[in-house]
Amino acid sequence: MAPKEKKKTKRPNDVEKSLEPELVYEDIVDETDVLELNLYSDINDDFFNEANRVVQFLMEAKRHFEASRIKRYSDIIFNLHRRYVDEVNDNEVLRPQILSSENKLRFALELTAASDEAMQKLKDTLGDAWKESDASALREQLVQEKLQEVLIKCEGLADRNSGTTDDAAEFGHLAKY
Repeated sequence: MAPKEKKKTKRPNDVEKSLEPELVYEDIVDETDVLELNLYSDINDDFFNEANRVVQFLMEAKRHFEASRIKRYSDIIFNLHRRYVDEVNDNEVLRPQILSSENKLRFALELTAASDEAMQKLKDTLGDAWKESDASALREQLVQEKLQEVLIKCEGLADRNSGTTDDAAEFGHLAKY
């Protein structure tokens, strides 16, 4: 029996490597640290142009899955960035109005506090005035009562003396007859 000859076959990994050419992408060196990225100014047209260049490169290399994923993420980032820029711009417009409103609110609160303090003083003063008015009315009533008592006593004395004073003055001791 003759020994069987082994057929040499290429391994699947070798096939894949031979089918996919090595990708060489000319990368423009970007020194920006991702954590220090300014979302307002660093993500700009150049950023999205570079992303589109990567997508185009992958499409030419027939790497459609990777290209579609990068394109999708690039579109998501573009929409988020557009909304973020709109919000920042709106915020810049509204910031002076917010500061003005805060100052007006602070002034209104200070004015309200001063007004509350003045109202409390007015209430206290009004309470004191009512107390003094009540005390004055009571004193007036007491004086009126004393005056009435004095008038009643004076009338009583006048009545007792009135009968004797008119006739008695003329006739003296004979006035009783």
